[in-house]
Amino acid sequence: MKELALLLAFALPLLGARHGTVAVTHAKPPAHAAGAAPHAMHFARPLAMLPSVARVRVEAAHDRVIVTEEVSLPRGDWTTGGLDLYAAFGAPGTPIAVDARLVPAPAGAVEARPEDAGEPVTVEPAIRHTPASTLLLGRPSMAGVVVHVKEAQLRQAYALSDVAALRVRSLLAPPAADASGARDVVVRLGIQGAQPLTLGRVQVASLEQGPWITRAEAKLCGPDADAWPLSVTLTPKPADPPPAPSVTIAPPMAVRHASDDLCVRWWASP
Repeated sequence: MKELALLLAFALPLLGARHGTVAVTHAKPPAHAAGAAPHAMHFARPLAMLPSVARVRVEAAHDRVIVTEEVSLPRGDWTTGGLDLYAAFGAPGTPIAVDARLVPAPAGAVEARPEDAGEPVTVEPAIRHTPASTLLLGRPSMAGVVVHVKEAQLRQAYALSDVAALRVRSLLAPPAADASGARDVVVRLGIQGAQPLTLGRVQVASLEQGPWITRAEAKLCGPDADAWPLSVTLTPKPADPPPAPSVTIAPPMAVRHASDDLCVRWWASP
């Protein structure tokens, strides 16, 4: 009962009336009335900036996992217009809820501060990517959400800074542990066109009191993925951490392919 109460305490605000959150259900394709012509297809404009995945953060507890993907959107050549961005779901399953916010970075900074809440933006479930939005995270055949960032929101963010962060949070049920006790999630990484976006930092954090997570690992995964383990920041640090992999590589230095995902694993105390 305690774990259920904790889950509801998080899920209810996330699933509330704010237009920046959505309860995820299986979206259905639009149905046209018999004999009626479908609406003309809207095509998203090419992005006027080069995004990067500044931060991936996995926060875990006994009863829930929260995955945060923070995509930096520098002003670039942007002058006008909103953004319709497609973010595919990761694994092991469809999120319980998704929350998206636009967070301006401090003046002169290249990233938003984690403690800044930002402004909610609209999210809409979709069964797959269509030309009406720009594919940002994942691949077009995957189910996900369309994030609608209004022109007024971008204008307000860029009035404060040359960089805005799109922060997408997904609430997941805890994945089952494997034979070694590890739990894992797959996080979709960003692409623009056919080119992979730079990946910044990977973080794993415990939502339980004390250093509940004892070990964490991350690597790129996919048919062409580089096998080198990536550097991961674990908080809080365990009192007696196990030996780390002998060699890790900083995520920005890793060789990325458009088909790569990010696989994050962690081990926790009973």
